[in-house]
Amino acid sequence: MDAMNARSALRRLLSAGLLLLCTSCAATSAPAGFDARADGAQTDAVRDVASDADASEPSFEDVFFPSVDASANSDGEAGVARDAGARRGPPYPVILHHGFAGFRDIGPINYYFNVARDLRGRGETVHEAEVTPFDSPAARARQLAAFVDRVRDERNSEKVVIIAHSQGGLDSRYMISTMGYGDRVALLVTVSTPHRGTRVADTTLGFVPGATEAFINAIATLFAWTYNEARMRMDLNAALVGLSEREATAFNAANRDDPRVRYWSWAGRSHLRTGAAVCGDARYPNEPLRVDPTFLPLAPFAALIEGFDPLNNVNDGMVSVQSARWGEFQGCVPADHFDEVGQIAHTGAIASGFDHIAFYRRIVSDARAAGY
Repeated sequence: MDAMNARSALRRLLSAGLLLLCTSCAATSAPAGFDARADGAQTDAVRDVASDADASEPSFEDVFFPSVDASANSDGEAGVARDAGARRGPPYPVILHHGFAGFRDIGPINYYFNVARDLRGRGETVHEAEVTPFDSPAARARQLAAFVDRVRDERNSEKVVIIAHSQGGLDSRYMISTMGYGDRVALLVTVSTPHRGTRVADTTLGFVPGATEAFINAIATLFAWTYNEARMRMDLNAALVGLSEREATAFNAANRDDPRVRYWSWAGRSHLRTGAAVCGDARYPNEPLRVDPTFLPLAPFAALIEGFDPLNNVNDGMVSVQSARWGEFQGCVPADHFDEVGQIAHTGAIASGFDHIAFYRRIVSDARAAGY
């Protein structure tokens, strides 16, 4: 089998795996170089892997069988001035935080596909968080807080910049507001976060009898064991409640924006919708001629969210644009919930012209330009 055929086979395998995840959720419950260190060393504490400084398009072998820099220091001491009384200011380390059912990596496939590699190659300090895939924002926020603390200590940094996809934005807001981390986070950028909930969660909860919760959580734990090192008990029901529209009002009232933190948000639009009615009043103008066909496993969810109002209920297959808008709205991208993070294993622009690598470069560039 040549490289192209191998790549095609792997894509089909990954597609089948994600389809299985979406189907099982629906059936049962739902669904350039381092600038912070002289030698660019990465540590076990934050589990980063050093990558090449070449930010050019990786080859097939580079993408699916990336090499590990054997020179990476695992003791966390190299090049870091640990002055407890004077932490570093900007530019702050960037933390990529995953969403519901998320992971750091499955073998060579990481959640934000090749984003960290690309940004590191451009001179950025980037860390990829990993928390329990299925649990409430409150539970995941506690794990995220511990990760933020490790990154700040590791980099001797005063604050961090968090880029969060989907549920990751709710985890981050809980951590900032309820847990008091507003003095440790400079900027939170949410990408398709259900700030006002998602109808997918509410609909699913209506079909989940309480007697089956233990079984559902056991299945979630078993599935997550294969890909996530946060191997603790999963609570899928708590995750769905946290993502629901009925919970959103109370969550937002309890987790008001911290004035010390800047909040940016992005939304995805798919299902061949232009977003003309809902993507305006943003930092970046909408591009209605660029539309995205929803990835097949997400299509039923996209239709569910649209209901009888496809013009105003534009969504990415999981989260509506209206729900994703929070703080300073940056704009809409023609991408579904998977496309937004480069899944499944996108190495370039998709049919709509959306390129997730360029998208995250823009976010980080904007953050640096704003002084973060």
